[in-house]
Amino acid sequence: MPRFSHNPPSTSPNLALATRPWAWAKPILVLAVLSLSTGALAAQTTDATPEAQEAAALGTYSRQVIDTTVDQVHTTIGADLDGDGDTDIVATDYVRGDVIWYRNTGNGNFARITLDANLRGAYPASLADVDKDGDIDVLAGGYLGDMFVWYRNNGRGEFNRRVIDSRANGAHSIVAGDLDGDGDRDLIASMQDGNMVAWYENRGNEFTRRVIDNDAHAVKRAEMADMDRDGDMDVVSASYKGDEIAWYENNGQENFEKHYIDMNANGAYFVFPADVDKDGDMDLFAASKLDNTIAWYRNDGRGQFTARNMDTNARGARTIIAADMDRDGDIDALAASVSNNTIILHRNDGRGNFTQVVVDNRLKGAYWASPIDFDRDGDMDILAAGKNSDTVALYTQR
Repeated sequence: MPRFSHNPPSTSPNLALATRPWAWAKPILVLAVLSLSTGALAAQTTDATPEAQEAAALGTYSRQVIDTTVDQVHTTIGADLDGDGDTDIVATDYVRGDVIWYRNTGNGNFARITLDANLRGAYPASLADVDKDGDIDVLAGGYLGDMFVWYRNNGRGEFNRRVIDSRANGAHSIVAGDLDGDGDRDLIASMQDGNMVAWYENRGNEFTRRVIDNDAHAVKRAEMADMDRDGDMDVVSASYKGDEIAWYENNGQENFEKHYIDMNANGAYFVFPADVDKDGDMDLFAASKLDNTIAWYRNDGRGQFTARNMDTNARGARTIIAADMDRDGDIDALAASVSNNTIILHRNDGRGNFTQVVVDNRLKGAYWASPIDFDRDGDMDILAAGKNSDTVALYTQR
């Protein structure tokens, strides 16, 4: 895999405060991907090459290495950004401060485009049609720059940079959803160094920050879901230094009451709401780094939760994201753990009992794994980030 020349455009000193048309973005290099297919390698022999052993270990997935030069990559996500009918990729480069998107040019090739070369500590990213104009926008956060940014898409993969918040102390996660029920896309965010969970009210595509909690100790992740089935959106969070998994009950007027789900999740890092047991209410997946645990919390329907461990050997657990990966009608989960370089599919039997399927145990610093039907064949593939190997990878289900 060749290394890339990084030629970001020149920017004015006040760029962070301005809306800029980013139609200048040009492909830097067309990437050819390394594909490791499983097929005939299922019967591994003792004299197999390292490449063959690695391919066999991938089971029902074929791995494509998209890029190995994204320095300390934390997030990889996908959607059709340019409206051409295929799936593109977005990734963040923490060291260089880059937000990158990979335009899918077909046949397993991608054109790497620097969307932003000036987001210090680029870390979280998510995708949503923020302005409801029919195309997918990009949201990202700069942990070192204390900033959340919205890249507004014109539908052709050309973006305007809009700063949402330039005082987001330790920007760590940002996702979109309609929190106040007024039909537009608000944002929910966590700010680790500010110990803050906040939401950003969409006021005609301008955003106003509303604090939910300013005592969430080193909060890593926040998400929104209706946890108590009362028709409005609540918020869930994971706080690293507080070892806390919590949910914030919305009274319907965006006033929130904090409830603790778990105060002993050692190094709580990630949460993701989903109806795990198909009983009609929202349960919660969680990853906690310091006790190496992937767990789910069963909701009794009244906002009371019972912890059930899925894996207590996920060393350096970082993320867990839910999807029906095997198309059997229930919710499975993808987990990534940095210290054992592993992505695991937790396959649900429909009753909240899980079987572990190792997708890859050689992705150095496995930090992120997100489900997506990348090739649009009806099954769920995986986009992953290997932080310690600077790797963006795609796992396609066979």
